[in-house]
Order: sequence, then structure tokens, then C-alpha cells
Amino acid sequence: MYGVDQRGTFLIESSKTHNIGTGFCLYQEQEGAYLVTCAHVVEACGIEHLTVEGQKAKLLHHGSSDGIDLALIYVEGLSNVTPLPCSFEAREEGVPFRVEGFKPFKQGSYLLRQLSGTIATVSTIYQKESQVKTYELSIADENFLIERGYSGSAIICEQSGEVIAVATDRHQNGKQAYAIPIAYLQEIWKEMPQELLPKATVTKQNFIHEVFESLDNNPLLLFSTDSYNHLDYIETIRHEAMDIFQKPYVMEINCGSFARLNDSDTFFTRLGKKLKFADEVADSFDFEDKMGERFSEANGLKFFILIIGFERLQEEVRNSFAESLRNLQEEYSRAFNLVIFGGQKLIAMKYNDGIHSYFNTFDQMMIPSPSLAEWQSKFSYVTPSIYRNVQRVTGGYAKLTEQCFKAGVKNEEEAKAFIDESTWKSDLFMSYKEHDLCDKFTKEPLGNAHPYSDNKLFYKLYWDNLIVEKKGKFVWRSAFLVEMGREVLGCE
Repeated sequence: MYGVDQRGTFLIESSKTHNIGTGFCLYQEQEGAYLVTCAHVVEACGIEHLTVEGQKAKLLHHGSSDGIDLALIYVEGLSNVTPLPCSFEAREEGVPFRVEGFKPFKQGSYLLRQLSGTIATVSTIYQKESQVKTYELSIADENFLIERGYSGSAIICEQSGEVIAVATDRHQNGKQAYAIPIAYLQEIWKEMPQELLPKATVTKQNFIHEVFESLDNNPLLLFSTDSYNHLDYIETIRHEAMDIFQKPYVMEINCGSFARLNDSDTFFTRLGKKLKFADEVADSFDFEDKMGERFSEANGLKFFILIIGFERLQEEVRNSFAESLRNLQEEYSRAFNLVIFGGQKLIAMKYNDGIHSYFNTFDQMMIPSPSLAEWQSKFSYVTPSIYRNVQRVTGGYAKLTEQCFKAGVKNEEEAKAFIDESTWKSDLFMSYKEHDLCDKFTKEPLGNAHPYSDNKLFYKLYWDNLIVEKKGKFVWRSAFLVEMGREVLGCE
């Protein structure tokens, strides 16, 4: 039996049948403990009959046995528990692990046994509307098997001592089994305490919270000088919108599929079909009318509209679409919230014609640059020291930083050598051959910062990621990039 300081794994039983499973503590508060197990364990035991150490357990959240096979239960009064640390970082094949679970022993008793093994392969389970990663496990000791009752057991990485997955299924021979990454718990436990979340997730969630807090004021433009962050934030905003507005009232428009259209009427016709309008849309006026009808059909409920790829539209189409969005906002502002992702062309829609700009009344926010925690979630070898070393060279240029981490760079010398030997050296500055940058390389700061600077050279440098805003001024990203630019442009 455990010592008091080692109680992390628990037998889950049914008070009505002989079905059992395993669960482990992930979080504890003064009144009780939160245990993770499998959804199919809960289903087999019966929601009303779940017990842990003779105490009734309450089901808080669950997925499904054929999807995200995870469940969170709460046991009031369960004390002297040591929560197991977890990691949401994805693992690859070959990672050694240990697993501890319960199996039937003698009549009315159960044996807790620890096994070890490795992740044999990482696979994907495809379903009608979702895809779920799964770890296929291989047990090392030929004398022992994963048996009935291990479902819900924590798969603990031998190297880090953290829970990385939850045992779900087993082959009949018990030598191979499956586990679902613990990261999927975030899908069913939306209000997970922040101390359990990866720091990168906390940073993102704080930003997303700020986004949704500001939505009732004006439509929102989210932009970045580097597209590195967009996919992560689009996915997070999409999930948040689904929770708040519900699926029928979330409209997503990916303009990338209309990128080749030169005629705005054709664009609105195809967009109408994409949005499943009952009648054909012939032009922007029809589109606005149909949107108004759809808002009316919602009976006072708000829509959420997410637009991505806006800048991929041809100029005529982009302008027509922007005008329609502005018209809809002026007429139906209480019926929908709008978020548009983009960059240089999007911010121009807010400023290029002053008060006559299509989006001049829209709010704007800058997507945060990747943090140390975000880089660590993608590249596990990155330490704070390595992060600082690379940042000093790249100045935080996300795409350049990513390439350095992909190459396994660890210090400034390696980062400089890697960039020096890559195509980035010429790519970053070749378009400035006709500009006199040599005198600008010696200045710091360069001038007042604004994403739509009236200085055309500064505007280009900013959107090319070579300069950044710091305390209201434009400055070069790093001394190394300055020296590289001087070399490429032949400055003395």
C-alpha cells in the first residue's frame, strides 16, 4: 500500500457491478480531489455508481469511449493525496514509460502493479468529425501484461516523471496497449486551473480572453508582422467561439479559397453558396441582404464571424468585401461580433484613407510574439539560456528563430553561423538594393513607431520584420541583423 505522501493512483469501482478501472489525481483542493480516468470506465461502472475508496465520485466532464476517451471525476473528502505532475508536450516513439494500474486478484480484492515499456508508435484514430492521436504501447517485461482494470492508469514518462498519457485499450494478449495523450484533457476540462496548463497555453488564453472581452465594443482586427502565430491563435479563437456562441451561430470565412477571383460579383456569388444561402447571391447588395436575413432568423442571438486569409483576396474583391463588412457593421452591429486576421494589407484598410478607410472604426490588437514557453512546447531542448542566446541574434524574428531551433542551435555563435550559411542572409535585404539603408544602420532609434507609418521605408522595414516597436520608437531587431544588412548591401 502507498505511504501517505505517495497516494496518487486509485481504484475506481462500481457500487452495483464488478466493473473496475484506475484513476489518478491531477489536482486537489481542501474539500476533495480531482481524478482522471477513462470515459469508458465511467460508462462501464455507471455514472450513479462510481466509487473511490468507498466514497461516491461525481462525474464532472467526460469525452466518449470512441472519441476522447477521458473523464474527470471529483471525490469529496479524499485527502492526503499527492497529485501527479503532467506534461501536455507530444511524445515520439521510443519514449520509455511506467504505468501503474489495478487488476483483479482474489475474490473481492485487487492488485496494484507497476509495469514499464516504451511508446512503440504514434498513430491517429480517424472518425467522422475528428482525429485523435494515440500512443501504441509495448510492455517490456514478458512475464507481465496490461490487464483488465488498467484503463485510466497514468502513463508516466521515465525521463521527466510526468504523466504524458492515459491508458485506454489493450490487445487481447496484453503485451500491447493504447493510450491517449493527456493533452486531450484540455478539450473536455475547459476551466482547467491555470497552474496545470502549460505556460504557453496560459499566455494564449490570456490573450484570447482579452480578445473576447473587447468584442462587444467594435469589430476587431488581429494582425502580426509575422504569420508564425496565426494558426495557433485561429484555432484557439475558433474553439472559444464555439463554446460561447454555439456552432450554428459561428461563421468562418476562409478567403484563401477565393484568392484567384478578380471579379467581386463572382466572389459574393461563391461566398453565398459557401454560406449556404437559400437564394443565389448576385452582388454585394444581395450578400448584405442575405446576411441581414440570417441575423434576423437568430431571434436575437448573436453570431460570431471569423475571417482569415483576408489579404489573399485580389484588390478589387478585397475592397468590395471590406465595404460590405463596414455596411453590415453599421446596420447590424448588435447582431454579430467580427474578428479578422491579417497583416500589412489588413492594417492598411484601417488607415490608408483616414476617416474614409473601410475599417477606421474597427479596433486592433497585435498578436503576441512567441514566448519561451511556446518555443519549449515545440522544441523540448530549448532552455532559458538557449532561448536568450538565439533571441540576441534573431531579435525575436519568429520565422528565423524557428529555423534556428529546428537546426538545434544552442548558442550565439551557432545561430550566427547557421543564418550566415542560409538563404536568409540575402533574402532579408535583397529588396533594399535600391534603398539607401547604410546611413539608417547607424541610427537608433530610427523614428516614431506606428504599424501604418507615413515613412514608406520604415513601413516596409517594419512589415519585413527588420525593425520593431520599442517604447514608441522603431529600432533594429538586433545588432547581428544590422551587420548582416551592411554586408549584403555593401555598406562601408
